[in-house]
Amino acid sequence: MGAITRGHANFITTAGKLLSTGVVGGVGKIGQIIQATTDTAANVASTSYTDTGLTVNITPTASTSKVLVEVNQSIVTDIDTNLANSKLQLRRDSTSVITFGGNVARIEAGSVSAVKFGNLTTFSFLDSPSTTSQVTYSTRGAISSTSNNGTARFQNSSVFSVITVMEVLA
Repeated sequence: MGAITRGHANFITTAGKLLSTGVVGGVGKIGQIIQATTDTAANVASTSYTDTGLTVNITPTASTSKVLVEVNQSIVTDIDTNLANSKLQLRRDSTSVITFGGNVARIEAGSVSAVKFGNLTTFSFLDSPSTTSQVTYSTRGAISSTSNNGTARFQNSSVFSVITVMEVLA
């Protein structure tokens, strides 16, 4: 069994070859990390996806780079009676890259009035923007039903949401 030497790193390329530190390669290295936060409330009382105020820009250094997006979004689902689901969507510029269409923050109020359920929704998504131009990642939210005052509340009570993007070099 081989020993692990302190201060010595190895990298495995996509071809499966082992490269020692200092050897040209760099596959899978993080080129840059950018983070943005917001605590500005965005109340969405619509079944159509609407901007939540969480957004970040990144300019990849190579068109072959991937971008790892990590989202920590504060969501409160609010409804007077019945049931509701908050919905969440990640967008690259004006294109939806992944949509969580239901059960992100589900609440069943039944006959009780003014029920709220809050959580911090967290997810990661590895994207391939295939560009060296600036890319904007943002989230949009919706509520499954607007009847009975159904509302998806993002950054409710000034709770922070965070979006982090990392360029993964190819």
